[in-house]
Amino acid sequence: MATAYSPKIITDGLVLCLDAEDLKSNSGSGSSTLNNRALTNTNASIINGTSSSKIVSLDGTNDYINVNNSETNATLSPDVATFSIWCRPVHWSGTGNYGSSLISRGNYNTAGGFFIHLSENYSQPRVHAVFSYSTTTSYTNNQGSYAFLNGWDNWVNVTVTVDNNIKTYVNGLLQSTVARNVATIIYGTGNIGSGGDTNLRFCTTLSYAPTLDQGTGGYWRPYTGDFSSSHMYNRVLTAEEVLQNYNATKSRFEL
Repeated sequence: MATAYSPKIITDGLVLCLDAEDLKSNSGSGSSTLNNRALTNTNASIINGTSSSKIVSLDGTNDYINVNNSETNATLSPDVATFSIWCRPVHWSGTGNYGSSLISRGNYNTAGGFFIHLSENYSQPRVHAVFSYSTTTSYTNNQGSYAFLNGWDNWVNVTVTVDNNIKTYVNGLLQSTVARNVATIIYGTGNIGSGGDTNLRFCTTLSYAPTLDQGTGGYWRPYTGDFSSSHMYNRVLTAEEVLQNYNATKSRFEL
């Protein structure tokens, strides 16, 4: 992978790298595709969002980033994983209490799936991860603890590792560790591409309803804000590796 980072990002186990600032991933303003720099012949579609030479902007109407064919791609469906995203969330329009998803796949209400949700508490943005551990029972999942972000309209890195624990990091620092009932990620009704499974998506509402807006008073909304990059690994990164990745990219955002 030719993208220049200093210090270098971790590449061991890297299976997904979408980077709006890398011309080999994002061809520039107006592009509707982000190429996966970690694997050939895989990419993501920018659905209704606006791509510039450095970021993808999503206006909270019906925008999201869809990793094409990930629903049936075994390499992009590991048993354990690390997910990382750089984004700049903007508060949703309206004055209600809403939620979106930074990262999502599947439908944890009825089967296997997972979400890294963005929500708010007393007007402060926060994130937490949810992973199903059942293929048949509704709402059977483990949830990570909430981690607060540094206000709205600010660039932030959120990283979640999952095996028998859910660990949540914000800007390279561990915020919480929560035990899971199982040690692997559950997909669909037990296999990738089955019963409720969906493609991996970034900056969306819910992966099984990516354009969902429940209207006035509704909770789940499409994501509003900007996206810069995401990385996914087929292993759990250590705390030192998560911090190294953060330090390798933070200068883009004047952090």
